[in-house]
Amino acid sequence: MLLNELVIDFASPTPVYEQIKKSIKQAIARSILVESQPLPSIRDLASFLKINPNTVARSYRELTQEKIIGGRPGVGFWVEKNEQLDLRKSDILREEFLKFMERAVEMGFSRQQVRALLEDMLPQGGKE
Repeated sequence: MLLNELVIDFASPTPVYEQIKKSIKQAIARSILVESQPLPSIRDLASFLKINPNTVARSYRELTQEKIIGGRPGVGFWVEKNEQLDLRKSDILREEFLKFMERAVEMGFSRQQVRALLEDMLPQGGKE
């Protein structure tokens, strides 16, 4: 994974370990990370982000429990091979879309306005 793809907002109310998990899931969904691809070591990622290695370890541990990545400290971590990857991508996209919708509602957009905006943004002639 390209370390510059990982963005952490230290001012966010979302814990850093959750932001790391989300970034890795998004990188998988966007095919930046692919099956069997090695991830940065806990120490390397912590050093790059200037955070405690325990924070990265927690992210990796939880992603391992979710069977999104495999590995263990001292050996290394990688993106897990899984037939459910497309389903996981859909879940990630759905989660991001719900956050988008919540933000749109907070900003006062109606359902019709959001629908019109999405229609305008979708490429013409693409997959239907």
